[in-house]
Amino acid sequence: MTIKDTFLSPDYYPSFSCKGPECRHTCCNGLTINMSQQEYFKLVGLSCSEELRQGLDLAIKPLSNPDPYKYAELCHDFFGNCRMLMDNGWCRLQYECGEDVMTYACRYFPRSPRLNIAPRVSCSCGCEKTIEMLIESEDRIETTSGLYSFDLAGEEKKSEAHTKDELEKMQNCLFDILQNKDISLDTKITDIKDFLEIKGSEETSDLNSPESAHAKSIDITKLIKIAEFVKGQYYTMSDYCDAFLKVAGCDDPSASLQEGNDKLHSMFPDLDHWICRMFVNDIFYTQFPYIGEEMTLSQAGALIECEIRFLEMLLYSNADHISNKDNLVDLCMYFFRMADFTPFSHNALVLMNKDIDF
Repeated sequence: MTIKDTFLSPDYYPSFSCKGPECRHTCCNGLTINMSQQEYFKLVGLSCSEELRQGLDLAIKPLSNPDPYKYAELCHDFFGNCRMLMDNGWCRLQYECGEDVMTYACRYFPRSPRLNIAPRVSCSCGCEKTIEMLIESEDRIETTSGLYSFDLAGEEKKSEAHTKDELEKMQNCLFDILQNKDISLDTKITDIKDFLEIKGSEETSDLNSPESAHAKSIDITKLIKIAEFVKGQYYTMSDYCDAFLKVAGCDDPSASLQEGNDKLHSMFPDLDHWICRMFVNDIFYTQFPYIGEEMTLSQAGALIECEIRFLEMLLYSNADHISNKDNLVDLCMYFFRMADFTPFSHNALVLMNKDIDF
């Protein structure tokens, strides 16, 4: 179905364009691509070359518990690459049959039109071009509105829990904290957690809510548990986690991490500013803190602290392997692919506090 509406977006969105074959890590590398029932049958019956047909037959797999909107997926090969990806970086399906036969996910990623609370669209930090655009500017990220049209498999179910005004008010407060250049990143994390903790208490009308037990600051022991889990689950993050675990297991991990911190900030003086811009974009993209009906605002505060701290530790422990901006972008891009497109948030919360009950 075609949806045409006025969408709210970050200000960079209208100028975003895909890098195409110049992209170092294409969006079909390592990401699961879901398709609707309509798309599935279109590809199964597609008239195409024998080479493309063989690739499609190997790649398309119906899900074990399908629904019309999420019916099947494009499976990767042994190396984690999409079977449609050509050596020159282009999509074989698009090259041979045109854009109209591509899945909606392939056609629009990293763009993400959302309609469940209000029409909103942005680009994922799981795309290297998005991160490159974010770190090119020192200005505050603002929002803008524009008329856009998307061909989607269906329209999202409207949220009954949250309103447009509620989401915008909540996010604008978070954006103000993250984009305040007068306070440190550590202070920003504390302020965000405090803000969400207070809002969570207001919603439950209980200032002594047991949620406060989840407000404890994350330490390196918890980050080690998360890194060990991530290393075994997400191959694109394995080497980065190995480097962190090696540093965490040395005689003086604090000194080693500080050395990496100093090295990266010497190379990239605006690193903390860049991290904040990435998380501003990610908050908009995921509709944080309303990313799951089962997650409380207090737990959302614990999650964002975990994500920022984990990204920091990965960067500092991999400082010896980050010799230029591309290396930095690559690590951040793979981090957000994991954070946004896997059950990482649920698993991270559980690993941080075994008592969390969903």
